[in-house]
Amino acid sequence: MNFRIRHSIAGRIRLKITPFGALPDVAARLSGINGIQYTRTNPACGALVIGYDPDQVSRQTLLDAVAGPAGPETEADPTACRMPPATEAAPILFGKNRHFIHFIGLSGVMAAVFVKTVLLKGIVAQTVFSPLGFISLFSAIPLVRDALRDAREKRFTLEGFLAAGCTAATFSGKAVTALEILWIHNGAESLNAWIAERSRRSVSDILDLTAKNTFILAGNVEVEIPVAGVRPRDIVVLHTGEKICVDGEVMSGEAMVDDSPITGRSEPAAVKAGDTVLAGSYVCHGIIYVRASCVGDHTYLARIMRKVEDTLENRAPVESVADRLASNLVRMGLVATLGTAIITRDLWRAFTVMLVMACPCATTLSAKTAVSAAMSAAAKRGILIKGGRYLEEVGTADILCFDKTGTLTTTEPRIEIIFNLSDLAEDELLLWAYSAEMHNHHPLALAIRKEAVARGIDPVSHGQCDFIIGRGVRAVFGEDTIRLGNRQFMLDSGISAGPELRKKATALRNKGLTVIFLARNQTLLAMFGFANEARPDARATLDALRGSGVGHIALITGDSEKTALNFCGEMGISDCHHSILPEEKGVIVAGLKKPGSRVVMVGDGINDALALAEADIGIAMSAAGSDIAIEAADIALVKNDLADILYLRDLSKKTISIANQNFWLATTTNIGGALAGAMGMLSPVAAGLLHIVHTLGVVANSSRLLLQAGSASDKKSGV
Repeated sequence: MNFRIRHSIAGRIRLKITPFGALPDVAARLSGINGIQYTRTNPACGALVIGYDPDQVSRQTLLDAVAGPAGPETEADPTACRMPPATEAAPILFGKNRHFIHFIGLSGVMAAVFVKTVLLKGIVAQTVFSPLGFISLFSAIPLVRDALRDAREKRFTLEGFLAAGCTAATFSGKAVTALEILWIHNGAESLNAWIAERSRRSVSDILDLTAKNTFILAGNVEVEIPVAGVRPRDIVVLHTGEKICVDGEVMSGEAMVDDSPITGRSEPAAVKAGDTVLAGSYVCHGIIYVRASCVGDHTYLARIMRKVEDTLENRAPVESVADRLASNLVRMGLVATLGTAIITRDLWRAFTVMLVMACPCATTLSAKTAVSAAMSAAAKRGILIKGGRYLEEVGTADILCFDKTGTLTTTEPRIEIIFNLSDLAEDELLLWAYSAEMHNHHPLALAIRKEAVARGIDPVSHGQCDFIIGRGVRAVFGEDTIRLGNRQFMLDSGISAGPELRKKATALRNKGLTVIFLARNQTLLAMFGFANEARPDARATLDALRGSGVGHIALITGDSEKTALNFCGEMGISDCHHSILPEEKGVIVAGLKKPGSRVVMVGDGINDALALAEADIGIAMSAAGSDIAIEAADIALVKNDLADILYLRDLSKKTISIANQNFWLATTTNIGGALAGAMGMLSPVAAGLLHIVHTLGVVANSSRLLLQAGSASDKKSGV
């Protein structure tokens, strides 16, 4: 029994146990140890999570107990304290993928055989004791080892069938045929590994890989240090535009903080002394001094990351198209081989049939060449897919869950309504508002600027301007004082709104709008209503998804009830989950799962990461998405285009169709070859040539998917 430490912090450790069947025994050994608070196992992937009291039992005691009397056989994960980023995946093309190494070696051998037999008209020995025989047996060892492992688990897989074919071919003096089977198999597995690695590396290009530094207060001096060097009770100084790296309490200062990546709320929050801030949020405007309470692995953000990692680790294995095709081929191959042996009573003919049916073209190449071509086409459109399974399943998913802010809406608010309370023209109201906010970078100020610029309005310079964090702005223009801010800001300035205006403001808020007031001197001039702008294609995309077979669409958002319900009404979404915390999003997604259905979650923030990991397929809107969301997701939409979801579903269906076409193309030729072999009309050498012919046919058919990248002009209509 072996185990690997996948994650470890004080009080909690997660292990990967092999073989999976050892989990019950390990859990039983741990049950009698004082200090263990809980154990959780997942036999599907060999995961064991142990919660313990560090004051009662040490980490080493637990590891010794897990190892048992035979002693520990552990492999500590050097990145165990955090979720490993995509860039830490093992390079595929530089010696760490055994299939690629074998494929290169076998290619050299096959090339040498070709030169000697075809170009030089020579003869090569193929007996079991010849050099080719030794090479084929040695090359088949990994395949035989995998087959024996599957046999111990009472599974007879394609590896077992291929191993039997290679071994039989070598011992019967057909080493070249065995090498050909191994060459195709290793080439297909290398292709699959390359696809996954290329996707991981593409995702890593999206992530923020810049140095992680922050400022702490040392005496009266701000000192820049790495985030990893921050300790609890340090005073962290956070300026406009900086990411908050610790959980802590604001000791002094004021700022507008965008915590939408954590909470999903669409509006920045005003924070002041005594308020709590969380790692992963951003300072939009202002300066705050935060006393760090939780740093590193102990922040709220890190706890979310660990839950994401656990969810990803505990996903049950899912049968892929290649697995299903392989299962079909194994059954057909066994029936054909045994049937030939029984009917003809000729082991040579039965052997020929086995060699024909043992070609992996009908399974691994049929599915993996199709998936490779489809993923290449998707990558050209800025869609990065981390594995073939997700491409296969996204086309059949019938439950889709969406985050709101940044997913179905943009992250920028817009002016929805201007309620004029004066005799001034609307453009003049915008002129005053734009002039007061011309130096402000608050999202609402930017929305005012955008609308004013669109109307061709130029701002007027002011003599004095004061920003009050969380309240508004006061600007002086000659003898006039302009105030723009919320109701509390107006009250603090001695400006009150009448009952009718308060009623109107309440009605706008009930629709999910953010309301601010514009006043000149002591007179209210206007009331502005802001809304997060829905993506232009959001409603059309949702309608198209319903038409493509999606039976259930849900909104899962951290926004308030009124804002969320109003938005669902606009989008035609009946299932609305509002005011949801990040931990609750994953629970909601898990609750939507049911046998025979596939759940897709689409999101962009840290608060979506658990839901993305919990879903059968997670899709991240990645252009402005959080690192954790992109890590947790299975598919990343680099260009943030919702229509790409429609494209993915169509591409998935085409990929499955072509994989099935490939399977029957290869299987039909296999069956024809098997019949010819059973009748003595096909030699083992001719069987090998047949493999090459239908391999070319499979690759050519899959290459049609490369044409599915499409152009920008057809993007909105799918493939």
